[in-house]
This record gives sequence, structure tokens and C-alpha cells, in this order.
Amino acid sequence: MNRFLSIVALSFVLTVHLPAQNFSNEFGKVGFEEVNYSAYPQDKTAEAVVLFDIGQSYFSRVENGFDVIFERTTRIKVFKEAGIKWANVEIPYYQEGDIFEQIEEIEGWTYNFEDGELSKVKLNEATCHDEKLNKYWIQKKFALPNVKEGSIIEYHYKIRSQYHFNLRDWEFQWKIPVIFSKYEVKMIPFYQYTWLLQGASKFDSNKSYVSNGMEQQFGPTNFKEMVHEYVMKDIPAFKDEEYISNEEDYIIKLDFQLSKIIQLNGSEQNVLTTWPEMTKDLIKDEDFGGYMRKSEKMASKIFDMESFSRETSKVKFDSIMNYVKGNYSWNKTNGKLAYKSLKTFMNDKIGNAAEVNLFALGLLNAAGVKATPVIISTRENGKIKYDYPFNHFFNFVIILADIDGKMVLADATENLSLNNRIPVKCINDKGLIIKKDSINWVSLQTTVPSSKRTIISLNLSDSSQSAAIETSATEYDALDYRNDFGNNTASIQKHLVEKGYSIVDSSIVVKNQTNINEPYILKYNVEDKPEIINEKMYISPFLHETMIENPLKQASRTYPIDMIYPTKRSCFSQINIPEGYKVDFLPSNTRIRNDQFEMDYIVSSDEHKISVSLVYYFKQSVYQPDEYTKMKYYFNEIVNKGYEKIVFAKK
Repeated sequence: MNRFLSIVALSFVLTVHLPAQNFSNEFGKVGFEEVNYSAYPQDKTAEAVVLFDIGQSYFSRVENGFDVIFERTTRIKVFKEAGIKWANVEIPYYQEGDIFEQIEEIEGWTYNFEDGELSKVKLNEATCHDEKLNKYWIQKKFALPNVKEGSIIEYHYKIRSQYHFNLRDWEFQWKIPVIFSKYEVKMIPFYQYTWLLQGASKFDSNKSYVSNGMEQQFGPTNFKEMVHEYVMKDIPAFKDEEYISNEEDYIIKLDFQLSKIIQLNGSEQNVLTTWPEMTKDLIKDEDFGGYMRKSEKMASKIFDMESFSRETSKVKFDSIMNYVKGNYSWNKTNGKLAYKSLKTFMNDKIGNAAEVNLFALGLLNAAGVKATPVIISTRENGKIKYDYPFNHFFNFVIILADIDGKMVLADATENLSLNNRIPVKCINDKGLIIKKDSINWVSLQTTVPSSKRTIISLNLSDSSQSAAIETSATEYDALDYRNDFGNNTASIQKHLVEKGYSIVDSSIVVKNQTNINEPYILKYNVEDKPEIINEKMYISPFLHETMIENPLKQASRTYPIDMIYPTKRSCFSQINIPEGYKVDFLPSNTRIRNDQFEMDYIVSSDEHKISVSLVYYFKQSVYQPDEYTKMKYYFNEIVNKGYEKIVFAKK
């Protein structure tokens, strides 16, 4: 068996390490140590704690080979009412045609200490149910009974799988502390795996040995299992918050990937390939390169190629992207390979991401626009590990096009996006360019800021406060408005009421919903009563248009602050000074300027009106963990200045 490899995806420093509590790790055996355990010493705010989490993967002989069995046994102590949710268990499993996974042997118990006795209630397996997540994934769900503060819950289940490619990942870290976590893998000589450790530099315990069990035989081969044990103790809770790409990219976990299959005759099949081999295979694949080539031949039946020859690359590019977006739809399924034939896709006029974008790529190349496919991993799928050329890491394909000497990324699945932009779900580090005899990566980040500009005209009197508000949004901010609300005034009004506004009837106006090259504009009027205390009027100049709390709440952070794209926010308010009042207090001006961030808060006034502006600009898409304290400060300044009130006093 090949030597296991590891990488450290993110350096992780454990908190002060105290010895794990000496609780029983035996299912069904609960002692008074667990009953009396009322708080986790290293994190007394924890709502619950995992007392132990033990997993095991091994191979089970079936008629024509082996199934992979995964078993899990978990025990949790609930400290607070908020921790009761950990009694709701979800187990995802995969099914595709005749190849499937199935869940077996579900068992669960709830323990409570009541009236001087330890009572226990068994999970009724009849209450377990399935929920279909998508075409391939199903989720088994159950809730352990009679759970309350102080309860101990435990459950066990087994998954039988026909898939050898991925052994089950093992997440040592949860969103609550974990006292003891162990994963045991029993290997056989027909499958070799590579493992990747993420989020930590080492295990508390890691050992490998030959099983002392009975010798097994498969074909002419006699063998004993090779056992690998991985243990971690006293793992702090993963405290995720805003601006994270995907918690799976940073949580402490162990991931196994199949690297080689060894047949009974001794022949070997490498699964861990190389980037050049992967690229070559995709170009030759009929559902990737072949699909593009067929699409290229189809172009002359769709477009007048002679008239195209006289146009610039920009005109050709926009014409083809607009044609594909206007005539074909994305079925919301990711994919880097086409599943339908080109003929079926063109008849159905709907397909997965690969079918839509590979079709567009073929048409672009036929028109003389140099365009290349780029395979990526979407944000929800996690970041690519560049040292491990596994095809299955990728789940989406986009377009890289040369437009008059400028390389642009594009995607035809998002109808309301600019043609030279990719969706937010695709902005995830780098993508692999699929080009013959070349291995290159392209950054998926954008340097173009998305902006939102709001202008408020505020009129005040003793008894009323009315305002005309206009918001103008560009880039991804505009795309969000177009996708979330569009021209739907009822949906817009509901959103504004939830923000705290009382909307003047029929005042909502939307401009440029379908004119995507222009800013999305939303106008509306609101009315309210001013806040008057002791004959003083207190006015929030930006109403409900600025953030009210800092989204960054942790003391520190070990993973990046991923804002996806640079953002600009501008809020301008002009306030008439109400009759019979004078200005009693105006906030002070503030300016911050550096390479990371800019903010300007400016107040000016004359005898009739006050003008207030708050403009800030996060200049980067991603900020590193060592910049967290500064970022937290910037957000505090935005919240404080945005919330600061102007005060008027009676003359």
C-alpha cells in the first residue's frame, strides 16, 4: 500500500489544551460523570458538547467484490435550550441508477436524570424519514425524543455503499466543542487512497498496524486488513460568521481520495491522474470536447457567418451570448460534462451548466472568437486542492474568451448577468483552463467593485417625517436586485416593510430591470413620525439604509474574510430643517484612507438644510485572517456613523 500523504490546508492553533474528559466511549453505557457534566471548561458559552464521535470505514465482501461500510456512533450532552437542535440528525446518502447507498441499523437513545433516576427513551425508527435533496442525494432525517436542557443523546447508524472512490470524510470539528473524535479506516490491498488533513497540523494520535483479525481471501490473494486510526481531542467549536466562502474549506476534517485500483491479475489503474492527463482526457471526451466541436459545426445553421466575419470580437461575443441566454435555459444542475446529446439539448432548449456553456463555447469559436472552457469548483462545492489532480473536485464549466485582446470570464446560465461576468457561485479562487498542451489556472476574482448608491430627500415637521428614496445598483448588487425582486412591486414592498418602512401607496418605481448594461434603479416614498423627546427631534439621516450591527463578532479568526467582490456603498441624505427648530447637534466628519478600505462621512449645513453623506469602499475581494481586527474596526465605524443621529431643538 502506498504511503499516505497529507497537506495542511490551513494552519490551525488549538486553544489551551487540557486533557479530554475521561468519559465512557461505549454506546449505551452512560455514567454519572456525563449526567453531572454541566459545562465545557474551555468554552462555558457552549450550548452543547460532543462527548465522543467515533467513525469507522471498512470493506465488506459481496458476491462480485466489496462494499464500503461506514459506521458512526455519537454522544452529545445538551447544556442549554439552544443545544436541543443537535437532537435533529441528518444523514446524506447517494443513489444513481443501479448503484446506490443504503442506511442500516439506526439506533438512538435520550437519557435524562429525573427524580433521582436515570431514565432513557429509545428512538422510534418508524419516525425516521427520507428527504430528497436533488437528483442524486437523499437525506435520512430523525429527531431523538424527549430532549431538554441536561439531556444526553446518542445515536448509531451504518451506511453501506457501492462507491469506492470516496471513503466517507471525517469532520473532527463541529459548531459545538468536541471532547473526543476518532476515525478508524481498515484498508484492503485492492484500493489505495490518499488522505488530506485540513485545518490542523497534526493529530493527537495517529497509528497504523496490521489487523489481528482472521486472514481473508479474494481470488488468489490472501490478506489482512491494514488499520489506520486518527484521533483528536478537545476540539474547539467552529464559529462561522459572515463572509466565508464555505465552512467545509476551513473546518478540521480528514478527506480520503482513491488513488489506485489493483486488479486480481496484478494490473494497476491509476485514479490520481496528472493535470496534463486530465486536460487531455476532457478534450477527447465526447461529453466535453466532442460536445464543443459538434456545437461549433452547428453555428452555420444558426448564424450568418459571412456577416459575422465583418464584426468585432465584442459584437460577435455579445450576439452569441445574448442568443444562448435568450433561447436556452439552465436547469439549475451543475456539471462539467454534458449528459444530453447536442440534438436533444437544442430540442429541449434546457440543460445543465456544461451543456449550456459548452454549446456557447462552440458557437463562439465558430464565429472567430477565441474561447476556451474553464472547469471550476463552485463555492458550495469547496476550494480546489491544487496538489491533487482529481477530476471530481470540479463541478462546473465556464467560458474564457479573448475579446479584442482582453481576456474575460463568462457564463451563459445567468440570464440577467452582464455577458462578461460569472455568477457569484462561480467566484471561488481559480479555475483550470482546458487547452491542449497547456496547464494554466485563471483567477476567478473580479477587481470591478459592485456599488449601491442611495439618495434620500427628507422633509420634517412636528408631526410628520416623509422621504423620497432612490437606490441605484451596479454589477453584482444590480444582479441581486434583478433576481430577488425585478419589477415585482409586491415583493419589493414586502422587503421594504420588513426593513421598517411605511411605504406611500403606488410610489414604487423600478427602472432598467432588463436593460442589464445600465444600473438597476429603485425609487419609493416613505412616511413616518419623527422621534421627539423633551422637545428635541432625533433624526437618523440614513433611515434604514445602513447596517445596524457589525457582521464580524469573533475576537479573532483563522480563515479569510471572503467578501466575494470589492464593494462600494454611498448614502446621501438631504434634510430640511423643520420650521420652529434649530440644529442642536451634528455628528463630526470622519475619514479613513488606506490600501484596504476607504470611508468618508461628511456633514454640512446652512440655515435651511443639512447634507450628510456616508461613502465606504472595501477595495479587495478577500482579506486575510491577520487583517480581521482592522476589518472589524472598519465595520464598527460604518455602523457607528450610519446610526449617529442629528438633533434639532425648539427655537
